[in-house]
Amino acid sequence: MIKFENKSNGRFYYLKIESDMLNECILRIFFGGQNISRVRTVSYDSKDAIQKEIERLSKRRIKRGYEIVT
Repeated sequence: MIKFENKSNGRFYYLKIESDMLNECILRIFFGGQNISRVRTVSYDSKDAIQKEIERLSKRRIKRGYEIVT
């Protein structure tokens, strides 16, 4: 799981790679703030496609003031 948090406004953005019942790759995206949280699930053909999406989302989160948390 990759975690991004923005300490200035209390928002978070988590990325998690999983497999569904048909053994297809899915990316779960958890995002929100102090009072609201949401989950979005996206299916991909391969793990390479998920990796590219994670890189794209990571650049975007960092650009918008989020920090990677461990």
